[in-house]
Amino acid sequence: MLLLTYWIMTLCCCIYAAAKGGKTGRAGAAIVLFKTVAIALVTYVERDWQITSYSLLQVDAACLVAFLWLSLRSDEYWPLWSTACQFLAVAIHVTTLVQPELTPKVYQGLHSLWAIPMQLFMLRGIVLDRRFRRRRGRMIAA
Repeated sequence: MLLLTYWIMTLCCCIYAAAKGGKTGRAGAAIVLFKTVAIALVTYVERDWQITSYSLLQVDAACLVAFLWLSLRSDEYWPLWSTACQFLAVAIHVTTLVQPELTPKVYQGLHSLWAIPMQLFMLRGIVLDRRFRRRRGRMIAA
């Protein structure tokens, strides 16, 4: 049930971002959808949280680079917050390299933890950016 809720939330956030977030929102939604599908496929194939998953590390590192690129190219703030969440997801993998005795449940839980705040930052940021643009438009017109 939790997984279904996550997928529904992901689809709703990405649809909103693609519809209302402009080019930055569409790019962010594409990154989130790519990450979600790629991680689902990798975890379906590997299913082993005993050691560092290099496949997941590659997916997360690619998404980190994509969010970092988006942050540098955008004039909005929410990509910075999403980049920070993605950085923390990559840091979890690095932690398992440095400290291999990290328990599998902790590794799995911490890796999955940052996906939800990342999407909520994207959603909230787009809402705030739209509100700011409307207010600025009214101030200029007055």
